[in-house]
Amino acid sequence: MNQKKLKFKILYLSILFIALFSFIDRVVLENLLFGFPNELEWDTSPWFNFLEKRRRIQFSENEKGALIVGSSVALYSSLPERMNERLKNASIRTEFYSHPALTPSDLYFYKEDITSKKPKLVFFVLNPADLQLDFLITEKENENRLAQYKQNLLYQEKSIIDFQNLEYSEKALDDVSAKTRHQNRMIYPAQYLREKYKDILKTGKSAFLSLLSRSLFLVVRYRSFLYDPMDAWIENHLRSGRSYHYYTGIIPEEGIYLRGWAKPEFSIDCELKNGNFEESVFFQDKGTTLKIWGEGKSILFDKTFPKSGWHTIQFKVPEKSDRTKLRIVSDKKISSLQVDARIFGTEEIYGIRLSQNFCRNEIRKHISYIRIPGLDDSRISKMDDTTYSKDYAERIYGYKGESSKMSRLVTLRMAKIKLASSPKFFVWSELEYLKKGIEYLESKGIQVVIVNSPENPIEREVYESSPWYKGYISYLEGLGKDKYKFKNAIADFDDKRSFFDPHHLTYQASEKASDLYADWILETLTEK
Repeated sequence: MNQKKLKFKILYLSILFIALFSFIDRVVLENLLFGFPNELEWDTSPWFNFLEKRRRIQFSENEKGALIVGSSVALYSSLPERMNERLKNASIRTEFYSHPALTPSDLYFYKEDITSKKPKLVFFVLNPADLQLDFLITEKENENRLAQYKQNLLYQEKSIIDFQNLEYSEKALDDVSAKTRHQNRMIYPAQYLREKYKDILKTGKSAFLSLLSRSLFLVVRYRSFLYDPMDAWIENHLRSGRSYHYYTGIIPEEGIYLRGWAKPEFSIDCELKNGNFEESVFFQDKGTTLKIWGEGKSILFDKTFPKSGWHTIQFKVPEKSDRTKLRIVSDKKISSLQVDARIFGTEEIYGIRLSQNFCRNEIRKHISYIRIPGLDDSRISKMDDTTYSKDYAERIYGYKGESSKMSRLVTLRMAKIKLASSPKFFVWSELEYLKKGIEYLESKGIQVVIVNSPENPIEREVYESSPWYKGYISYLEGLGKDKYKFKNAIADFDDKRSFFDPHHLTYQASEKASDLYADWILETLTEK
C-alpha cells in the first residue's frame, strides 16, 4: 500500500512539475520577453525583433493593409515611414513582415500567421539571393579554377568557368536547415518538423531531437536572444550607452557613420536636461583634445584627455535652455582602416565616437525597423566610377589582396556563374514553395505582388542574359492568377552606386525604391 502511495505521489509531483514548468515557459516567459520594452536599434537581434514586431501587426477588416515581406533586401529597400506618408491619403498602411535571410520557404511556413494579420496585400520583395543559391552543385568543381576566379574578382578581371551537369542539392539544404538555420529552429520548429520529419531523420537523431525540444519549450527556442531586450534597456537606462550596434542619437549636420563615429569637426543640435550637457564620447588615441563651442561661439569645453577610451563630458550651457546647437572639434583624425578595416574598401576619416543616444533625451521604443541615413551609404553615391569599383572589390571580395572576407557573397556570385552555364531554366524547392505560398494567400482572398528586386549591375551582368535567368523571370510572371502581379524593379536601378553590396540598396537609393514600391502598392489596392 505504501509503495502504491509512493508511486502515486511521484506521478502527482511529476504532473505538477510539468504543468508548472509549462505555465512558466508558455505564459510567464512569453509575456515577460515580448512585454519588455523593445529599445533595440536598427538591424539588431533580428529574430527577437521579428517575433516581437509581428505580434503587434494587425489590420482591421476595413483597413487597406499591406505587408512588406522579404529578407534584408526588403529591409534595405523600403522605408515604411516614407511609404506610409506617401500612401496616407489613400488610407493605406504598410507594415514590415521581414527579417534577414527570409526565403520563399519561410513565406510558406508563415502563411497562416500572415493571413491572421488580415492584410489586403502581401508585397514580397524577392531577390535571387533569397533562393538559397548556396546549394547549387556541379559534377566537378575544380578548386584551383574557383580560387583563381575569386582572386580575379579583386581586380575586376572577367573569367568564364564552364560548369557541367548543374543541379540543386536538396539533401545539403535539408542538412543545413535542420541543424543550423535560425528560422527553422527559432520561429517555426514545430511546423517545419511536422512537414519535413522524414528528411530531418535522415540528417541524424540530434537534429530531430533539437527541433523537437525547440518545438516543445520556448526557453530552448528563444535562448539565443532571451536577454537582448533586457540588455538594451539596462544599457540605455542604467549605463552610459557605450555598448551598442548602431547609433540612435541626434544626427550631426555633417552626418554620422552608422556605428556612431563622427567627423573630426561637426555641428549638432543637442537636447539638454535643465541646461546641463552630460554625454559619453570615445577617443581612439590618447592625448586627444576636445573643444566644444556654444551658439554664441563661446567655448564651453576644452580639455586634453591623456587616456584613450570612453570618457564622460559634462558642462553647463549658460542659456539654461532645453536645446542648443554645439560645435564639436577633436584634434585627432582617425583612419577607418585602423578602426574597422572590414567595413570600408577605401579610407574614411573619423573623429570621435558618440554614445548611442547622444544629445537625445528620449529613449525611443520600436525603432529596430527604422533605418537612419549614414555616411556609410552617402559616401558611395559621391564616388566616381573608378573609386567605386576599387572600393567595392576590396570591401566585398577582399581587402588589399587578402582572402575573401565575405565568403557567402563570393559563393552567391559563383552560384550565378553556375546558373549562367545552365542551358535551360529549372526549379528547386524554394521556387516550388514560392508557388505554394502564393496559391495559399490567393485562396484566402489576399492580393500578392512579387517584386524582382534590383541587383548591383556588377553582379547581375554575370547571368542576366542566360536561359536560366530569362526562364526565372517568365516563371515569376506566371506564378499566380487573378490576385497576383509581378513587378520588375531592375530597370529602375541601373547605377551601381545605388548599391552598398551585391543586392542591398544605399539609404539614398532606398528612398527612390520606397516611392516606387508605394506607387505599386497604391496602384494595386486602388484599381477596380
